[in-house]
Amino acid sequence: MPRVATVFKWLWLAMTIAVAGTTIISANSGLINPLDITWPSMLAMAFPFLIVADVVLGIINLFINKWVAGVQWLALICSVTAIGNWFPVHPFAREASGVDNDNVIKFMSYNTFGFADAQNCFPDSTNRTATSIINSGADIICLQEVGRLGEMPKRGLTDEQIDSINEVYPYFASEEEKMVSILSKYPLREVYLDQPVSPHSGWQAAEVIIGNDTILVVSVHLQSFGLDAEDKILYHSITDGSVSGNMADAGLVIYHKLSDAFELRAAQAEKLRHQLDSLNYTNVILSGDFNDIAGCYPMRTIAGDDMRSVFRTIATGPVITYHSDRFFFNIDHVLYQGDVTPVRYRRGSIKSSDHYPIYVTFRRDRHDR
Repeated sequence: MPRVATVFKWLWLAMTIAVAGTTIISANSGLINPLDITWPSMLAMAFPFLIVADVVLGIINLFINKWVAGVQWLALICSVTAIGNWFPVHPFAREASGVDNDNVIKFMSYNTFGFADAQNCFPDSTNRTATSIINSGADIICLQEVGRLGEMPKRGLTDEQIDSINEVYPYFASEEEKMVSILSKYPLREVYLDQPVSPHSGWQAAEVIIGNDTILVVSVHLQSFGLDAEDKILYHSITDGSVSGNMADAGLVIYHKLSDAFELRAAQAEKLRHQLDSLNYTNVILSGDFNDIAGCYPMRTIAGDDMRSVFRTIATGPVITYHSDRFFFNIDHVLYQGDVTPVRYRRGSIKSSDHYPIYVTFRRDRHDR
């Protein structure tokens, strides 16, 4: 029995150290370029579960060995920044109280799922995504998976809805091939950006004039994971605990798809950031579907030293922005810099798309004279 107890003790210690070490790597994966190595970025997707495991193990170890418990608490201390990215806490910063309505920008970011309805729900034969855009009250909207509205498959999208969108948002910029667009109530001028090679990703930029302010607005859609129907069935089987057949081979295929996507997003982020630097705008609002979590390498790369995350700055989390196929992650982000300050962040609740819309209210820090 003493020998069994000793073996158990060492196995428990090994597990404790392994969980703590994995947590630290996961928390700091955004500092590691996926073009060099991809598996830390994959670990980051499990970060919330690792944090929970560390807390549970840390509490248990307090009653077993306080020195061992310290390993877990050290891991949590080393993960403070990542915890803030996943679960920011700003309970008193939700409302734009005391801000002059004439001095705010209401902003929306939305991956529309190509105006398809994930729930096949078309009230009064209309499109719910289009209705949410029309009724958003936003001044500027960054859209992904949508080109020119008149050329979109109908999917319940009526001519009246298209006319309403065009009436509310008379200014429009679209990178049609890449399916990224910007709608605006204010005059805009398209800004050319070189596009990534991948047909499933890209960006659209426009210079928007609001009073005396010039703001570069960028709608972004970074590389998706590209999982097909069979991959998603396998993932569902894994989460159901009912995997059969050669799971190792199937898992290896998914691993390579994920790895390729992480590498492509890293390269795309570097390409976009290089171009943003060359444009040298003071005021920038950049948003869209990053297909990766807060604090990831692409997000850090695009943000650089001057842009900040709206979610990290003002929201209280955690938040899920993608809700399909049991991939429940916050992968839609809004970055900003310059003379605009976010005063409210809200995630919408409509499920017509596989993404939820994001609403942000910005305060213009320079008053028009």
